[in-house]
Amino acid sequence: MGEVYRARDLKLDRDVALKILPEAFAADFERLARFEREAKALAALNHPHIAQIYGVEDSTSVRALVMELVDGETLAEHIATAGAAGAQAPALRVDEAVALARQIADALQAAHEQGIIHRDLKPANIKVRSDGAIKVLDFGLAKLTLETTEASAAGHADGVGGIAGLTHSPTLTLGATQAGIILGTAAYMSPEQAKGRPADKRSDVWAFGCVFYEMLTGRRAFDGDDVSDTLASVLKSEPDWRALPAEVSPAIRTMLQRCLVKDRRLRVADISVVQFVLAEASSLGPAATRHDAEGSAVAQHPVVESDGSWRRIVLVASIVVAAAVLAAVGAWRLKPSPPLPVSRFVIAPPDGQQLTVTGRQVLAISPDGKQLVYSVGDRLYIRAVADLQAHAIPGSDSVGGALVNPVFSPDASSVAFYSLADSTLKHLATAGGVPLTICRTDAVVFGISWDASGIVFGAGSRGVFRCPLSGGTAERIATVKENEQAHGPQILPGGKSVLFTLAQVSDGAERWERAQVVVESLTSHERTTIVNGGSDARYVPTGHLLYAQRGVVFAVPFDPGRPTAARTAVPIIEGVRRALNATTGVAQFDTSLTGTLVYIPGPATTQSADRRIARADRAGMIAPLPLQAGQYVHARVTRDGMRLAVDRDNGNDASVWIYEMTGASAIRQLTFAGKNRFPIWSPDGQRVAFQSDREGDLGIFAQRADGTGAIERLTKPGQGAAHIPESWSPDGRHISFSILKDSNYSLSILSVSDHKIEPFGNVRSSEPPGSVFSPDGRWLAYHFVPETRPVGSDGGVFVQPFPATGEIHQAPKVDRDFQPVWSRDGTELFYVPLAAAGRLAAVRMTTRPGVSFGSPQSIPTEVIAGRTSSLTRVFDTLPDGKFIGPISASESGPATSQSEIRVVLNWFEELNARVPASR
Repeated sequence: MGEVYRARDLKLDRDVALKILPEAFAADFERLARFEREAKALAALNHPHIAQIYGVEDSTSVRALVMELVDGETLAEHIATAGAAGAQAPALRVDEAVALARQIADALQAAHEQGIIHRDLKPANIKVRSDGAIKVLDFGLAKLTLETTEASAAGHADGVGGIAGLTHSPTLTLGATQAGIILGTAAYMSPEQAKGRPADKRSDVWAFGCVFYEMLTGRRAFDGDDVSDTLASVLKSEPDWRALPAEVSPAIRTMLQRCLVKDRRLRVADISVVQFVLAEASSLGPAATRHDAEGSAVAQHPVVESDGSWRRIVLVASIVVAAAVLAAVGAWRLKPSPPLPVSRFVIAPPDGQQLTVTGRQVLAISPDGKQLVYSVGDRLYIRAVADLQAHAIPGSDSVGGALVNPVFSPDASSVAFYSLADSTLKHLATAGGVPLTICRTDAVVFGISWDASGIVFGAGSRGVFRCPLSGGTAERIATVKENEQAHGPQILPGGKSVLFTLAQVSDGAERWERAQVVVESLTSHERTTIVNGGSDARYVPTGHLLYAQRGVVFAVPFDPGRPTAARTAVPIIEGVRRALNATTGVAQFDTSLTGTLVYIPGPATTQSADRRIARADRAGMIAPLPLQAGQYVHARVTRDGMRLAVDRDNGNDASVWIYEMTGASAIRQLTFAGKNRFPIWSPDGQRVAFQSDREGDLGIFAQRADGTGAIERLTKPGQGAAHIPESWSPDGRHISFSILKDSNYSLSILSVSDHKIEPFGNVRSSEPPGSVFSPDGRWLAYHFVPETRPVGSDGGVFVQPFPATGEIHQAPKVDRDFQPVWSRDGTELFYVPLAAAGRLAAVRMTTRPGVSFGSPQSIPTEVIAGRTSSLTRVFDTLPDGKFIGPISASESGPATSQSEIRVVLNWFEELNARVPASR
């Protein structure tokens, strides 16, 4: 806690340890006064094995704790240097370990009798003096900070989180228990602390067991490659009891096992039991063991005189009594611990700042629950949960383009993210600096996680990849089949399997609601389905699996070591923002390892199922059409602006509907057989072309807009291909369309009269071209991204003459630009810059005598429905210069921007109460 200095007490002529208090304590006189009162109470705790607090000193604005200075090495250092040179696992001799453990237990007992709990006992907090005496450090500091936080919650607006981030110490966190932040080093914390629950003296008993085990074996009882693995070991694994030396007595072995029972109701409930067993073991004296030349202990029977039979009987009886006490004391002293209070509050970004919510994750909470990061356009913002303001991370704005999918490193010192500008995964220190590239990917990223093995990300139709933290080429660790997309992978504890979401593209707008949550072995690649009908799953250390279905997050008990199909799920969070238009399976929420939940609110239903069609002018003013809300996707109007064609898609059914813009008649359904999507108008407004699966493939069909006459098939795709109609030429003779196969698109032209197909301009793209004819039919605009996406080539909006001559022009680049459409008079080209959510770029364009472009102008509008470059255009232009398209019907204001983040502290308490995990 703060900085520690060796100092000299001139008044009492002694050396002391000076701990400088964090600035937040020093600046708050009410908290400081309370802290001083508690420090005096702890100073009265006088015990030979507890390092004392002498008092609190102040000098101008500097406040400090005056502590006893203890010379010597820490117990961690003492264990590391013990044993013979070259020993595989240095450990203390059993008799020395017992002697030191007795002193630690005596210190704990003295504190517990005063109602003081350590909460952070570990070898690094224990000093071993040269004379073999033990001193336990930092006693009671956790209790002090806990009570300070409780008072803050009662009397301050910042509530529970008011001082959560005051220290950089990884072992003592101010406000930690109250805020749900885990106290102590992960390897020594009890299961209840790992779950964010309150610590009591049984938590100290657990930590003592971990320390004693390490003294006897030279290894930690619970360990892992990182905090997540270690916590999983604490919650799920057992120590290797075979590692205990053979000379450890049965009584000590039993006592140690009962100290490390995960259910604290069955754990040794009082350290006095430990004192009793250790005292009995010590009473055997040096005759109990002998040591060979190498110093290893060998168990011996005690040496007795003629009255030894009685002594032996007493000894055996004592051990039996100790075992009985161990079994019964939990029931004698059982006192249910009250749950931590679950606290909720809202974090609002600064005025004028809107969270950009489209198809990617935009927020994350650090593993320790102290910091929150979120993305706004081309910047990342960070905020300590305890602070009042967020600030941009210096250097994040140097990347250019939108930054999405932020995720903290396991130690919360840096943030990784996906840069849409150059298709790279980068990381940046939370304090700021130069963003460093981890790896490049030619796939669009569908969710990221970070653990000790590296950065793991979903790549949609390309599978699941992992990038080493040292950088380099991403390695594919899970593949998907044609028509499948992978989202949101997470390496499960143990590092042997990966959890992710698997969706079927053919399920359309409902694919992420119908998706499967699966676990795949990284060695055998055997796949187990855990959930049918959900997405964006995450495993949390309470032993639960969380996943989203529409705007609701569900929870089920889950054992990552034995993945099986989930039981009945319980809705645990209602109203969580989902990705717009089913772009990905993302749900905008995150949890820390310590039990803090953050999320962006949204409707409890999928957004695509809750829309209206609206007009919008160039100032962004919206006027909804008098149509009932529905699952509208693509809107197209005739050249005269009198009729609207729109498809409605709920995943089960997809159909094309026609509406008279005068409002003279109700909207009517045009198509009935199969799933029908992507409507486009003939130039005379008499026919509608669309994609349909009515004959078993995804070809293009045409039908009269009044519903009369036969339906005509225009294209028949090959095996594994899909045809997507995009634009009908003004002379009615051609249709431009995309052929989707193997996750890539090729632009082609259909002759309407004879159904002949020819490729156009050698355009092959990794994203939908969204081609559109100019009003005079002489030009074709389209969106293009190279299939291999070489470095420095992010694609954009291009224009070619029609028919193609090889002449190519790129529209002025704003960002990664896509989904072009012409103004009805042909003088402007509109397209969507990726980073400018809710805005269009408008560019003046002339084609005679040569092609030239003006400077891009920004137009605010919500009718683009937060589309991303991997989707097709949903909006259209009107003859009067306005725009038309879908907007959210469930929210007032913009559908793509949100103005608050909700935070829930100690949320694991609520989760455990509503969905008890399997023991």
